[in-house]
Amino acid sequence: MCNMPFRNKEKAFHAVALGIMCLLTLYAIAKTVIISNCQNDHITFTEVINIFCLIFLTFVSGSLFRKDGSVGTMRFFVLYLLNVHMAEFFFTIVNILYGLPDYAGEIKIYSTAGYFTSATLFLTLWLYQNQFLDQTVLTRTITVLISTSCLFYTAAVLFNLYRPILFLITSEGVYSDSVIDYVSAVLDFFLLTLLCVAAFFSKLSINRKLSFLCCIFAPTLFTVLSLNLNNMNPDIYVFGAMTATIILPMCLIFYNTNDELEKDAIRREKEQMQLQVSVMISQMQPHFLYNSLAVIAALCEEDSKLAAQAANAFADYLRENIGFANKSNPISILEELEHVKTYVWLEQLRFPNKLNIEYDIQCDSFQVPALSVQPMVENAIKHGICKTRDGGTVRIRTFETDRYYRIVVSDDGTGFDVSQTIDDGRQHLGIENTRHRVREMVGGSLDIESMPGRGTTVTITIPK
Repeated sequence: MCNMPFRNKEKAFHAVALGIMCLLTLYAIAKTVIISNCQNDHITFTEVINIFCLIFLTFVSGSLFRKDGSVGTMRFFVLYLLNVHMAEFFFTIVNILYGLPDYAGEIKIYSTAGYFTSATLFLTLWLYQNQFLDQTVLTRTITVLISTSCLFYTAAVLFNLYRPILFLITSEGVYSDSVIDYVSAVLDFFLLTLLCVAAFFSKLSINRKLSFLCCIFAPTLFTVLSLNLNNMNPDIYVFGAMTATIILPMCLIFYNTNDELEKDAIRREKEQMQLQVSVMISQMQPHFLYNSLAVIAALCEEDSKLAAQAANAFADYLRENIGFANKSNPISILEELEHVKTYVWLEQLRFPNKLNIEYDIQCDSFQVPALSVQPMVENAIKHGICKTRDGGTVRIRTFETDRYYRIVVSDDGTGFDVSQTIDDGRQHLGIENTRHRVREMVGGSLDIESMPGRGTTVTITIPK
């Protein structure tokens, strides 16, 4: 439910990108036919290859339109394809007009645009690749270096309009041999190295690393070769275009195959984890079941109305617990908090003068794995508050930052030494189980801070 706006925006972006690619492809075809007719010349093999590249990239983007992907991930992949398409488009037009003196001004404009898109090519590829990498010092450093390099590249492209340092278009409509493009060669090599380093040192599987290396080297390297050298050496340009045409579909096939394999692996892992969740719940239920029934039995003699409320609340808790255990998709934080409140209310019947609960809900428009907050609250009560003589307070807080949603469950109970192994096997299973589901289902993390005698704080962080 919470993901629908994001998916709608992703679909809208994909539709816009696909529309741009279609228009540019049709324009390139029309331009090729018009120029060929005006010059009374036939369409060259290189022009056919370029047009085919544009059509193929448009087709690939269209085929991905109905493919369900992680929110954000497919958008960046489409952005990368759009960038490759635009780079190929600009230099396709340059190739069509190349050597025609009347079009020297247009050749300069299209070449400048082509160089700009070749610079952003690395940035869009990194944005896509970064979705699968952990945010470490290395990835953040690479983000800064790539962004800085692309800005420098863009500045060089703009400066080239006033003083040629990348290329020079002569009055005959050809590239001048007096300007050699060392800037692009150095930056291209540097940026390719950064992308390879990020893939090599990531924690991805070997198949995913190979997939990224193929995506980096195959279309990017040879496209960059064809873009930077373009018509100065037609043989290399044709070689680059043909290589991009052949290698790109191979990379996409490998990407899709690997993606399906990983989806199967994730699905099997989720099924296995779901079994662990069911086992964990079956281990936890008897303890809570006996205590809650004992409280309800005692209330039947003291306060029959409250006993009826407790019985209904207990039935709701069990029904939600069993229902949530079978859910493989995230649920609204509001649903999870309602479940927590039911559990807490039952526990307060057992410890009326010992347990205090404070809620600070600043944000409730995001999703969490089912049974991710409730076990943390249960641990806070069972292993923190209930082990103290005078009891204490459990605080449940949600808030958001520019990039994350956060859930904080803290208590002022006994605390423990997080550096030591937790002796309670079930508690350890519950924490590790929740941490794994938060990471796999919503791409988040679970962190624990605790000190003996000062309480425990559990923070669940979910990226937007």
